[in-house]
Amino acid sequence: MTSQPAPSLRSPFRPTRRSILAGAGGLAALAALAACGDSGGGTAGPQNADGPTRQIQGAAGPVDIPANPQRIACVDFYTTYALLDVGVTPVATAQATVGGVFAPYQQTYDAIPKVGQPTSVNVEALAAATPDLILGTKVPTMQPGLEEQLTRIAPTVMFDAGTEPGTWKQRALATADAVNRLAAGQQVAAEYDQHAARIKAQFAPTIGRTTWGLVRGSSGGAFFTDFPTSWSGVVLADAGLRFGRAAAGRTGAGQRLSYEQASQLDDCDVLLYLADAQGQVEANTRALLAQPAFAQLRAVREGRAFPLPNYYATHYRQGDAVLTTIEQLLPRL
Repeated sequence: MTSQPAPSLRSPFRPTRRSILAGAGGLAALAALAACGDSGGGTAGPQNADGPTRQIQGAAGPVDIPANPQRIACVDFYTTYALLDVGVTPVATAQATVGGVFAPYQQTYDAIPKVGQPTSVNVEALAAATPDLILGTKVPTMQPGLEEQLTRIAPTVMFDAGTEPGTWKQRALATADAVNRLAAGQQVAAEYDQHAARIKAQFAPTIGRTTWGLVRGSSGGAFFTDFPTSWSGVVLADAGLRFGRAAAGRTGAGQRLSYEQASQLDDCDVLLYLADAQGQVEANTRALLAQPAFAQLRAVREGRAFPLPNYYATHYRQGDAVLTTIEQLLPRL
């Protein structure tokens, strides 16, 4: 995640009844539901002194967790947002460090006590929140020994980040499962899938004749073109959009290119550039947009380079907002 926030259209959000409940006001009201509701796919565990447990799969193997957790703390922002998607407000979270907070969640997110950043969690502050379950994402930059420290506070499940940022979809459902809200998570995922299918069907002719690219600025006179398995890359792929040659069929986050290599994107009919959840374009991406080599790209010359709010999609509701942006752009092509 080399690049950070960027500018743009307003963050789109399709207001269904469920999404309204998941919004800032509804989330506060739903906090008491944190772990109530449908049982997930884990196996039932034995009763112990602290109550019934169940077993779910983490990055390091199976973990016994409370069957009905009431106080969930997160040491990343992926799991925090996935919880908010299903109406669960954690008692503590690591600070968001990339892409900004999805606008409908900002007020609720701001009120959650922060326990440092994902790379530097304040373990003492987290313990003071008295969680009965700790969730997070295991990334290479995680501070050494953190998982062992956390397990001394409460049962801890760290989900595997893998090498493809687009795995946020699978981790969102695993997070919902961990708090006994799998059915709610599946409903949010189904709404997202239905939205993607509608776009694919409605705009099939335009989708069939266009190729797309995702770009974000970097330091040192370079930028990234992101792949179909990146944060918002999976969203474009779900909507049936085809990527240009620099990204098509490739896996991982993206490829770092020099400004002089921008011509590799000249086959793209549409370019979407990094904008954060608040519609801001950060300095590195602004520098990319100002480069003569970028300005000469066909999509830019023909007026088909657009900011993409929520570029760093990390949960289903945010992915759905990316779909809405795409839906708004397609009639203009």
